[in-house]
Amino acid sequence: MRYLDSSKMFFEQYGKPLIEQNFPEFVGRYAAGLVGRGSECFGYEDVTSLDHDIEPGFCLWLLDEDYEICCEALDEAYDSLPSEFMGIHLSKSSLHHDKRKGVFSISSFYSELIGYPDVPHNNLVWTSIPQYALAEATNGTIFVDQYGEFTRIRNGLLRYYPQDVVLVKLSKCFINMAQAGQYNFERCLRHGENGAAVLALDTFVRESIRAAFLINGRFCPYYKWALRALSEIQGTSTLCQSLDYLLTGSNEGNSIVRKINAIERVSNMFITWSRDKGLSSSSSDYLEQHAYQIRDKVKDEKLQSFNIFEA
Repeated sequence: MRYLDSSKMFFEQYGKPLIEQNFPEFVGRYAAGLVGRGSECFGYEDVTSLDHDIEPGFCLWLLDEDYEICCEALDEAYDSLPSEFMGIHLSKSSLHHDKRKGVFSISSFYSELIGYPDVPHNNLVWTSIPQYALAEATNGTIFVDQYGEFTRIRNGLLRYYPQDVVLVKLSKCFINMAQAGQYNFERCLRHGENGAAVLALDTFVRESIRAAFLINGRFCPYYKWALRALSEIQGTSTLCQSLDYLLTGSNEGNSIVRKINAIERVSNMFITWSRDKGLSSSSSDYLEQHAYQIRDKVKDEKLQSFNIFEA
C-alpha cells in the first residue's frame, strides 16, 4: 500500500474524528491531505525510504485567522495521535528534519515551500521560485477541503509558470547546456581535467531535465527524483536513456565519442522542439543560438533585463 493511501486512512480513522469531536467550530473550514517534502508525497517511497523521516500522519491546513485561535490546542491534540499505524513509525530523523506533517496555517505552509503565501502575483515572483519548490507545493493529494482556500492556491500554482517565465528559464537551460555539454565536456577531457568533465556532464544533464519539464508544463522535483519523474512523462524514454548513459557511462576510450554523440543527440531534440514551436528559426546545431532567440520572445520588459545566466 502506498503511503499516500495509508495517510488518508490515518486521517479518516483518527484525524477527522479528532476535529469533529474536539474542534467542531472548524468543521468545514479546514483542509487535510499530504503535500510537501519527502518521497512519500511524490509516491516514490520504498523500503529504503521507510528507515527515516517517515511517520504516520497527514497535513492539516487552517485559515490564518483560525490557526491563530487554535494552533496550540490543535497541535497538542495532533501530537496525541498514535505514533504507529499499519506498521509505519518514525524510526529516526535526519539532522535537519523539519516539520512535514501536522497543523499549519495555509499561508505559512506555502511560504515555507515556495517563499510566497499565495499564487505569485507577477512574473518576477514566479521567476524567483525554483521548479523543485513548486513540485513540492503541488504534489501529493488533498483528502478534504470544503472551504477551498488551500485548493485555490494549489490550482493556481498548477496552472504553471506564465509563458514569459517559461521562456526565460528555458533560455537559461539551453545556454547552460550548450556551454557545459556541447563546449566544455570535450575540452575538459583534452585538458586532462576528468573531474571537470564529469561536472560538465552533470550540469548538462541537470539543465536538460529542467528544460524537459519546462517544455512539458511540469515542475521538476528535487534532483534525486528528477530522472524518475521525467521517465513518467510520455515521449521522454529516448531522452531519459541518453541522459542516464551520460551520467553512468565510461569517460574513457571510445566511450568519449559516444558521449559526445549523446550530447548532440539530446541537444538536437531540444533544438527540433524549439523550431517546431516557433521559438527559434536558427539553423545552428549549437544550443546557445537558440537560447538567445527564445529569450527574444519574452515580452515582459523587466524579465528582458535579466542576465540570461541568472534567470
